Amino acid sequence: MNSEVFKKPKVVVFDMDGTLVESSLDFKKLKKKMGFSEDSSVLEALDEVTDIQEKKKLLGQLDDFEMEGARRAVPYEGVGEFLNFCDEMGFKKALLTRNSKKVTHLVLKKLNLSFGLVLHRDNLEKPKPDPMGLDIVSEFFKTSKDDIIFIGDHLHDLLTGISAGVRTFLFNNGTNDIKNWSEKADFVFEDYSSLKNLLEKSFK
Repeated sequence: MNSEVFKKPKVVVFDMDGTLVESSLDFKKLKKKMGFSEDSSVLEALDEVTDIQEKKKLLGQLDDFEMEGARRAVPYEGVGEFLNFCDEMGFKKALLTRNSKKVTHLVLKKLNLSFGLVLHRDNLEKPKPDPMGLDIVSEFFKTSKDDIIFIGDHLHDLLTGISAGVRTFLFNNGTNDIKNWSEKADFVFEDYSSLKNLLEKSFK
């Protein structure tokens, strides 16, 4: 076990959909509806749309899609206990998502989740996988990147952590085909209870 990977952090940063909450978001279906290729990223593909009316229509489709996901959102098993563990350990908590402000705050209010810093695409000039979000986390909490752990479920999250120089843990929620990129993660876990137990032992 790499002791540096499990060094006690000062800040734990979480992605939202697919990491903290299960929203059953079918991005393949969304991209097909929006006319984007299956291997594209929605936000980046939207940036390439120059027709104002077309872009407005597509943004409406994205908003409907995300709002439906927010209404379905439920926390993954063990998330509440893990967040309490972070509080008990004195770790600061932040949220870093590609979602909109409206949807992010709807999910947080619905599930009674709170974070010291919440970053989404509406208050970030450059969303993930750009490292800007983690740079802001480091500045906001006045802590070194070495003292941050970022937890996510997607390749976007891993690339964000790598480019920012932050330890990144991959939550294998069973819905992503991670075999081609899981090796980029510092650590891969499949449930929050086992992660909590492992960290408790590591931090003693």
